[in-house]
Amino acid sequence: METARLEALFAAAQRLGATAIHLVPGRTPALRVQRRFVAGDDTTLQPSDVDDLTRDLLFSDHRERLRRNGHVEVLYVARSGGRYRASVAELGGRCSIVMRPVPLTPPKAEALGLPEQVAALARFRSGLVVVSGSFGAGKSTTLAAIVDACNDDEGRHIVTLEDSIQFVHENRAALLHQREVGTHVGSAVEGVRQAMASGVDVIVVAEVRDAATLDAAISAAESGCLVFVGVEAGSITAALAELSATVSVEERPRLRTRLASVLRGATGQRLLHRLHKGGRVPVVEVLVASQAVRQAVRAGRLQELPGIMNRCRGLGMQTTDVALRGLLAHHVVTQEEALLHACNPEEVVSRLSAR
Repeated sequence: METARLEALFAAAQRLGATAIHLVPGRTPALRVQRRFVAGDDTTLQPSDVDDLTRDLLFSDHRERLRRNGHVEVLYVARSGGRYRASVAELGGRCSIVMRPVPLTPPKAEALGLPEQVAALARFRSGLVVVSGSFGAGKSTTLAAIVDACNDDEGRHIVTLEDSIQFVHENRAALLHQREVGTHVGSAVEGVRQAMASGVDVIVVAEVRDAATLDAAISAAESGCLVFVGVEAGSITAALAELSATVSVEERPRLRTRLASVLRGATGQRLLHRLHKGGRVPVVEVLVASQAVRQAVRAGRLQELPGIMNRCRGLGMQTTDVALRGLLAHHVVTQEEALLHACNPEEVVSRLSAR
């Protein structure tokens, strides 16, 4: 794909406030503008256009990951200086690309519309915090906001481990090192071990996909570090189940025991379209590791967690449905949009009507 055409698409996306550029062979480039797609130009993309761009975007380790997983993400910097998160997917031998703009400066939790409980997680001094969300739900942005909050804490040494560095953080009160897996360290496991050897206080692992990375993260938390891990999952319960599934059935009781002992909290989020203005707003569930939570995790009774979160709102917990009721009460999203994401739609509507 010619660079001039790609740059023209970036300019059009910025002008229209698009949240994504979709490049699919056989279709014209599509810009995601709020809830609809807008044609980026009038020329149909050929398979060679996308293949050429894919070849330019990926290094050998990225291509191996694409071959192995069918999906890979990289950071692309345009000639204009704009930064884009490029997600390359392969299906049936054909590649498609989604490019999402990345802000030039790290986000603030309050600017993202995250609940105060999320920023409060950055104040812990040790333990493990799980940050979950489905693909495209803003999990990486939330982790960046948590890093930004930690960055204001004088005396902290922070190391982030990311597949591709998306948000560049300046050193403020804290000492901060951002490391890219495959570039600065061979693996996330190696990065965690090096961070621990340097006497780090906070470790952020952008994505946990395997047992070795999870073991390294838990070991760091057991040693006294505060560790944030990203997990691609649709909810907190699903994220903890995903972590448990990284090991064999025989090893899971021990893993759950270790996880319960170091867990400090967890978040899960989705993105909803705003009602009165462009953009999207996160709906966030929050779990705080109370004694009841630890017991449920240790015993593998993850299905009990939503009930615990609902009963223990005074501890700072909230379910997705509670978060949705708050957005509806402040007229941030439509009722139709909220009910699409509600776990118990009838209860969300009935409790809102009772206010």
